[in-house]
Amino acid sequence: MKTNRESLSKRIGYMVLMYFLGALPLFFLMVIPYQKNSVIVFLLVLAYFLASALIIYIAYRFVHKYSHNNVLETIELSDLFYVVGGYVFILISNGVLAALNHTIYHQSETSNNLVLEKSLLQSNILIITLFIIQLVVIAPIIEELIYRGMLFNLFFSSNKTLIKICLSSILFASSHGGNTI
Repeated sequence: MKTNRESLSKRIGYMVLMYFLGALPLFFLMVIPYQKNSVIVFLLVLAYFLASALIIYIAYRFVHKYSHNNVLETIELSDLFYVVGGYVFILISNGVLAALNHTIYHQSETSNNLVLEKSLLQSNILIITLFIIQLVVIAPIIEELIYRGMLFNLFFSSNKTLIKICLSSILFASSHGGNTI
């Protein structure tokens, strides 16, 4: 276990705070479609981007403080192997999990995917654009900083790789709230 100046309860508090704050930008995206006043929509879009930037900044500062390393690293050609390999693994595991979902729950789509699809198809171009920005850019950055960067560096030494990966995966999955495999 990592020994830092902060107590374990304080580090757990940081993690819990960031766990819930990480979902804040999505709240603004969920409220925007119900607004008719363009000024309120503009303010909510501004709040969405400010909340996203603030959460990324806070998580970055935590990771930088506790890792004592530069968070941003240069990408090398050998990293391409991990990206392609990870993508292939995701495709295979999605196929296996979809088959299990269909076999066990008789569903071809998860409830999360149905909600996203329904909300996107009924939205205007602004909402669709903001959702794409959220899903492709902002959410992955926030999730990596919180579930890998903060969790890894707040609680574990560098040689506890398997424990870090398992706990990180469980917390990451819990934040996505699915009701199926």
